Amino acid sequence: MSVLTRIQVDFKIAAKYRLSDSYAWHQALWKAFPEMNSRTFLYRVEPRAEGFLVYLLSEIEPEKQAWGTWESKTVGEAFLGYSHYHFQLCANPTVKRKRDGRKNGTRTAIYDLNELKSWLRRKAEQGGFVIDEDTLQISPPINQPFYKKGKRGNHKRVEFQGTLCVTQPKTFKETFNHGIGSAKAFGFGLLVLQPIK
Repeated sequence: MSVLTRIQVDFKIAAKYRLSDSYAWHQALWKAFPEMNSRTFLYRVEPRAEGFLVYLLSEIEPEKQAWGTWESKTVGEAFLGYSHYHFQLCANPTVKRKRDGRKNGTRTAIYDLNELKSWLRRKAEQGGFVIDEDTLQISPPINQPFYKKGKRGNHKRVEFQGTLCVTQPKTFKETFNHGIGSAKAFGFGLLVLQPIK
């Protein structure tokens, strides 16, 4: 079982609580799990006309914080029992590339459309599903900068959406609960699903 929480935050409240980048959101959301020793939750922040909509997926119900409007519901077994879904995925697609003079490869962002498709295909195969590529839409990578302990960092944000077909139900459930790709602590990897009935 897992818990999906929707949090609506207007711009004024976000500014008041300094929810200015992915690391700030991460720190704020972690406070909703005071007993948690290591991060096991996933989240996604969607900018809206009036503020932000946050999806938070966790093993336990979070403690509501003073900011935003929080609504939680249990994700039942039935929800993950369908064979086809519409999906959205905000990801940080990367690949290890070898560089001269270095023993190990360096993780770098993927920009090429065909490489992005290949990356998603690999993740889908590992995650127990296949993508209907006729429905697949991929946004161009954009910068998502953040500050952590005074140091500036940056991730590349890519939005994938389309339809998928589940091939390995058990693996698919694990993928839903644990996310896809890297930088999950920074708002990437949560698979947002809508069953196709």
